[in-house]
Amino acid sequence: MKKSAAIILTVLILLFTALSGTAFAFNDLNEAEETAILDLKDRGIVSGMDNEHCAPRAKITVAQGVTLIVGGMKLSIAPHATEPDANTYFTSISMNAWYYEAFVAARKNGLDIPKDVNPHAFMTRGQYKSMLQTALDNKGPFPEQESPIVFEEEDQRIMTRGEAAVLLLSTIKFLEAKSVPSKRGYVSVNGLNMYYEIYGTGQPLVLLHGAYSSINTTFGKLIPILARTRQVIAVDLQGHGRTADIDRPLSYVQMADDTAALLREIGIANADIFGYSMGGTTALQIAIRHPELVRKLVLASTYFRSDGYYQEVLDSIPYITPEVFAGSPIVDEYKRVAPNPQDFPNLVNKLKTLVSEKFAWEPAEILSINAPSLVMVGDSDSIRPEHAVELFRLLGGGVVGDMAGLPRSQLAVIPGTTHISIMNHTESLVSLIVPFLDASVEESQGA
Repeated sequence: MKKSAAIILTVLILLFTALSGTAFAFNDLNEAEETAILDLKDRGIVSGMDNEHCAPRAKITVAQGVTLIVGGMKLSIAPHATEPDANTYFTSISMNAWYYEAFVAARKNGLDIPKDVNPHAFMTRGQYKSMLQTALDNKGPFPEQESPIVFEEEDQRIMTRGEAAVLLLSTIKFLEAKSVPSKRGYVSVNGLNMYYEIYGTGQPLVLLHGAYSSINTTFGKLIPILARTRQVIAVDLQGHGRTADIDRPLSYVQMADDTAALLREIGIANADIFGYSMGGTTALQIAIRHPELVRKLVLASTYFRSDGYYQEVLDSIPYITPEVFAGSPIVDEYKRVAPNPQDFPNLVNKLKTLVSEKFAWEPAEILSINAPSLVMVGDSDSIRPEHAVELFRLLGGGVVGDMAGLPRSQLAVIPGTTHISIMNHTESLVSLIVPFLDASVEESQGA
């Protein structure tokens, strides 16, 4: 049974690695096209005609152009919404068409597509640029003079696949540049040189990543969205990311105290805290030990006892080795940013010890938390759903809302979601987190 669990865990990690993309070469690209198309291929946005040909000079159809924009700009139908029949928007698109979902997502996001569109017609440069600009505006607003999309007289001619890829990548890079932190640095806390980044302005929101991970690998997709309306403060916990390890064990209490000390050092008196997995458990300890710092809690895949995990997950821990992570985004990011890249095996061993040690916090400790909390878990998470419900109840949930009023805390079970994939469900997370944080504390408490 233990070996089976280890095999399952290994497969999950390798699957996560596979999702990051594999590299192969097209032999029909010029230099500019190659940079853009291979970058988009690595992001999972484009594919070739086959493993060697991408046909960059071929004319792009409306179906191809819309699909490219929707994928590259991460447009989607509202999370959990029922997908409308294509006939609601279009007279010439079947629900069985390979591009059906892209067209519906495009229309739902305001892209100007005629009801009688011919998806097989060729797309002009002007049409493509106009739709791409609308998609960009949905991510903004951005000053018009900053836009990478420039309209020209020759925009009436047909767009090629290569031109579309180059323009899309420049637009994606423009968005990514907007996600550069306004401040970053290190703070000395409890003998640890702890790294942090700050994005945006507004109500502070602290992000605490999961085990083996870092700011970027856990929150890279969420930061640009969350930072539009709030000040996002992301930290790398002990031994993770850009924070070098020191000679002490990993513990949730210590990581909570480190984070609290960092917040005080940079002048944050009160903040919302969003933690995932190990980061969520650390967030609970911040709320217990430093309640004055916490306005609201967002807890994704979080546990407060060892048995919060399924037993087969715990059984697999002894079989985890540094080699299991070889080639994964987790270890690639660690090697890229860690002050001591050779320390990854040490991090693995410390995390195995942390997760293997049995612990159980007293219910009274959780009951002492007054901060409104959003508890989120995947329906196929490594955390047992019963444990998530128990945490929700201890945080004030589990009442008959029609009679007692809504409690201060909320519970969300995200369908079709695992422990590894939950932080990639960007649209679902944003749809839950933003309204919860935007509500006043009084509203959250049912006042």
